[in-house]
Amino acid sequence: MTIPNILTIIRLILTPFFIVSFILGLQVWSILIFSVAGFTDLIDGTIARLLKQYSVKGAFLDPMADKFLLESCFICLFASGIIPWWFFILAFGRDLMIVCGIFYLEYHKAPLPYKATIASKIATIFQLAVAIMGLIVWWQPNITVGYTPLASIFFGMLIVTTCLVVVSGAQYVFIGLHILREKHIVGEGALRS
Repeated sequence: MTIPNILTIIRLILTPFFIVSFILGLQVWSILIFSVAGFTDLIDGTIARLLKQYSVKGAFLDPMADKFLLESCFICLFASGIIPWWFFILAFGRDLMIVCGIFYLEYHKAPLPYKATIASKIATIFQLAVAIMGLIVWWQPNITVGYTPLASIFFGMLIVTTCLVVVSGAQYVFIGLHILREKHIVGEGALRS
């Protein structure tokens, strides 16, 4: 059990507590629990690099824990009318595509890099920011930052995050197709020999 893997497990454990607190309308608790869980996501990769604590299990478990946390929050915010349907479908669809792609490649025993792209890392950071801002808007809908309503800033963040989600999703499709093409070529070469 490495430190990054422990942080990932903490994130997995906290997610159901977040869901329950949201359903019960415990807004401050929801924000706190999600923020702690999101913070573990931000630091586990850095700790893994600093301590050189890499593992295949962690590389697989970490993105699954991220998606479980973020999609749980997006489902809650969508059900509450905080995020629009198009953002929810896009974010959920991208993550579903990535998970299905991983299982498909695993099933066909294709070599998986298990490394997030830079666009995906940035998209995850922005998705965490959107989730926290959405939770704050859910808690205090009329809150302002200076003279600007947080809801307006939140909408701008949604647009930027949407672009990042589309770019990172396209990158993963390209990577997946490249892996399949390489595997197919290797398979043909093996058959010829």
